Amino acid sequence: MRMFLSATVAALAISAYATTAPTAAAQTPPTAPAANTQAFSRVIDLGQGISMLMGAGGNLGLSVGEDGVFMIDDQFATNASANLVKIEEFAKGKPRYILNTHWHYDHAGGNAVFANAGATVFASDNVRKRISGETVTTGRQALTAPLPKADYPVVTFVNGIDFHLNGQTIRAIRAPLPAHTDGDTFVYFVEADVLHTGDTYMKDRYPYVDTGSGGTQAGFIAALEKMLQVAGPNTKIIPGHGELATRADLQATLDMHKGARAAVETQVKAGKTLAQTISAKPLARWTPRFGGATGFISEDAYITAIYEELKK
Repeated sequence: MRMFLSATVAALAISAYATTAPTAAAQTPPTAPAANTQAFSRVIDLGQGISMLMGAGGNLGLSVGEDGVFMIDDQFATNASANLVKIEEFAKGKPRYILNTHWHYDHAGGNAVFANAGATVFASDNVRKRISGETVTTGRQALTAPLPKADYPVVTFVNGIDFHLNGQTIRAIRAPLPAHTDGDTFVYFVEADVLHTGDTYMKDRYPYVDTGSGGTQAGFIAALEKMLQVAGPNTKIIPGHGELATRADLQATLDMHKGARAAVETQVKAGKTLAQTISAKPLARWTPRFGGATGFISEDAYITAIYEELKK
């Protein structure tokens, strides 16, 4: 299978789901093991032809019905072919439509493989700009060069787009502000009451604020507020990473983000340095739930991201 990442960049891409915490100074995932080539290993049936697929990389969303196969995200270049084979077996057909929630390699890395198999790839305008190199990405997620055109989304949108497929209104909604990146989209299946959040929400984990891709901590707050306007009391929520979630989980995460920002802001207003702020442990009340072994962003790293944003 064609590989478009350098060894270094590929390792960093895979680290998006690693569980080892980085140092306080880094808001990027740590060095990861060799690229995973395995297809998704778990299928969670959410009803009305919609499934959550879990494996390496971000959680996939799948809608199967008379209009074909619609998929949210496609994980890595390294496991895209394996995923394609398994999806074709499971869904009795290849995906016709793919929507990228954002540009990261563990969510959009398989674009070329699925496009070459006949899928049309949709995404927000900034996803295409990041993948094509039109917008320069800095930091550890930076591309060494623009990806080949086969990886580019061919249909882009600014605010959102609706699909009418398989008896569903599939509503792609742009995040109000840059959050995980500057191109985040979440997706709501209206009739089935299922919401795929992309990495604007990862269950019971501190967030990865990818500042090199335009991300902001304030954007996570805005995104969660918007998603809570969409989600109802019984909405089934597919997070970017982690187990199936509920509206109560979203609310708890929003409360954490707001509380964390206020706690770090208190330190900033008191004139504390970053080191002093980290030592004060302002996020101690949230770390037992959000800073555990399932996440890759540590308490100190999240403090650092908030502190540096507030100091700008």
